Amino acid sequence: METDTSQITEKSLISRLALGTVQFGVDYGINNATGKIPETDVQKILEYAHLSGIDTLDTAYGYGNSEEVIGKSLGNLHIDFNIISKYPLTDDKKVSLIDVFHESIKRLKIDTLYGYMFHNYQAFEKNPDNIEILYKLRYEGLIKKIGFSLYYTKELDTILNNKIKFDLIQIPYSLFDQRFEEYFPKLKKLGVEIHTRSVFLQGLVFKKTVELKNNFGKIKNKIETLNRLAEELDTNVSSLCLNFALFNELIDKVVIGVDNIFNLKESIEHVNENRKVQGIYRELKDLIEHDEQIILPINWS
Repeated sequence: METDTSQITEKSLISRLALGTVQFGVDYGINNATGKIPETDVQKILEYAHLSGIDTLDTAYGYGNSEEVIGKSLGNLHIDFNIISKYPLTDDKKVSLIDVFHESIKRLKIDTLYGYMFHNYQAFEKNPDNIEILYKLRYEGLIKKIGFSLYYTKELDTILNNKIKFDLIQIPYSLFDQRFEEYFPKLKKLGVEIHTRSVFLQGLVFKKTVELKNNFGKIKNKIETLNRLAEELDTNVSSLCLNFALFNELIDKVVIGVDNIFNLKESIEHVNENRKVQGIYRELKDLIEHDEQIILPINWS
């Protein structure tokens, strides 16, 4: 009996998707018109993701009540995911990493986390000794992998130059934002699991060019090119963006956010177009944008 290699490829690609859950707890995204996802819809999304082969959820202590919603939903569904959460930057000296960690697993109704990261470099920089606490939690089996969620390459440079040991990293990566790509081979040699986010730039790629004002006007031509390529290939922009990230085999997980179950189904269907999109990979690669005021949502006003 012959094996259907296309089906195997599709399943392996779907397993490289991770579900971002910020929309479960807060209003999020430049193109999000519906706001926070209702809990009943969250449960449907999680169930569909699980059945489709997605095994990882990305959340954070700072994502509103996302952790609580996940914990409740997974309890109702009786299913498990690899869950990654993050320690936030806080000015409250009474809020320790240990306290936040235990509050997160309490909310999630689990005993251990697959991954735990500093939510940004500043959360680590404010108290670098916290890395020792993460090492201890990992040694105790409460966390499988520890690491960093970063925004700038200079942050990664500092971590690497100081020989800080970590297992997991999450960084932005998209056809517009390719800043971290040159680090991927080195990170893999160090045994670091690479997760990428912002493949759709929080929905910026879906905006109509007539709606792009001020600094965003600089990227109009690239979004128009993206729409033209999608039309010529008889697909859509989201398929191009998602498959562009999946083409890089050094990326372990591509974190995608959804506003509803239809978004999730669409993203999973896009995986079927991976080979189709691969033919224009070089043209997509050339859409790289270097202006960090555009490619980094944290810089948007």
